[in-house]
Amino acid sequence: MTQELLSRRQFGTAAVALTTVGFAGCSDDETASEDDDETFDVDDPGDLTIYFENEDGEAVSNGIEVTIENEAEDFSTTQGSEIEDGELLASGLIYEGEYTVTAESTDDEFDAVEETVTLEEGVDEELTLTLEGATPDSEIDDEE
Repeated sequence: MTQELLSRRQFGTAAVALTTVGFAGCSDDETASEDDDETFDVDDPGDLTIYFENEDGEAVSNGIEVTIENEAEDFSTTQGSEIEDGELLASGLIYEGEYTVTAESTDDEFDAVEETVTLEEGVDEELTLTLEGATPDSEIDDEE
């Protein structure tokens, strides 16, 4: 009995064929698992700028904790230290739709204030919250 040797061309063709079959099996499994996985889609809402002032219209920047929540998307973020000159550019908002914005005092200086705002694709929104009883920035600057 004699063993017949494969030529380089026959060996190369067989190797490519086996590799292709192996990859085809893998790619079918990956496609099936990708179809089963939930996708994480994000929108492109415009920016939300929130202004904080007391009842006299003076800017308030200190002692505020802000929660921004989109219930439909189960998304929430809390910010506070980013407020400067009574202004907060809400970052990290990735969904369009209705948001509830709640401002609370970290030192019980004012009652919580809650407003809603709707963010649409590419449309910037502004929201002004009046914090009755809050100490304005001008008084804090005078103390320093």
